[in-house]
Amino acid sequence: MDGTVGTVTTVEFDETQQLNETPHLGGFMFIGELATETGIDPKTIRFYEREGLLSPPRHGRFRTYMNSDVCRLKDVLTLRRLGIGIAQIRLLIANGTDILGNELTASVLLNHLETLRIRQSEVARQIEECALIMQKCNMLKKYSVPIALWTYNLLGDHFNHFSSAFIT
Repeated sequence: MDGTVGTVTTVEFDETQQLNETPHLGGFMFIGELATETGIDPKTIRFYEREGLLSPPRHGRFRTYMNSDVCRLKDVLTLRRLGIGIAQIRLLIANGTDILGNELTASVLLNHLETLRIRQSEVARQIEECALIMQKCNMLKKYSVPIALWTYNLLGDHFNHFSSAFIT
């Protein structure tokens, strides 16, 4: 040491700051702080730990989370919101640290997008079919046709033949 004395810097704390804007002591946080930071329940965080998606170090009885854990958890939550399964996310994590910024993730998301588009067209078809059936149900109600007599082949020739006899 050269005998010089360092200066002390005073840091003012604004009491209106939110918890997630305050620096975490020692660069880590506990599970409650992580839950607040990410907006999810601590039980969900523990579930992701059991599934191998997070692996925070333990200090005695406590888990401590670093900023990298916050980023990883947010990435996991993003993928889960998109409908990506936990097993796939585990593979993406094993592939590298930047979960959302690698080619494997892009490939998984491209395949998932195609699956979603197929599902979307199936749902659109189901919506149209449901609307058609509801129209036919309303016609039955209008003409007092007992539903027990209805053949339930609503889109087939039986219904069209059966309903035409009551319309006349």
